[in-house]
Amino acid sequence: MKKVIIAIGFAFLFFACKKENPPIDPTLTVLKQGTFQDEAHPASGTVKLAEDETGKLYLVFENFSTDSGPDLYFYLSADKMATDFTEVSSTVGSGGFQLALPAGTDTAAQTYVLVWCKQFSVLFGSAKLE
Repeated sequence: MKKVIIAIGFAFLFFACKKENPPIDPTLTVLKQGTFQDEAHPASGTVKLAEDETGKLYLVFENFSTDSGPDLYFYLSADKMATDFTEVSSTVGSGGFQLALPAGTDTAAQTYVLVWCKQFSVLFGSAKLE
């Protein structure tokens, strides 16, 4: 009986803590896109720079996946070294989702989307927006 209660508790935590990806807005206009490349870890999927009718910018991820790791972030960066970057999100999801870019992000200079492990300064994967 004790094992059943523990199993139910773990199942509850798994489903209660699982975040749903926000839906992708089908009305967004795609400006650039790129495909993720492996760096220190496997990364796959596509990412698109898109804007809505008000000019707000988003990164739209499709079929995205990478290894899990500690302290992962999405950055928009001028290079793969994350020397000039904008932090887009401190949560790295998988599948299909969109993330709003902070106002004032320089998308002309920052053309790399990075999956970055901040704790160890390791690049998991990258995509060049073209």
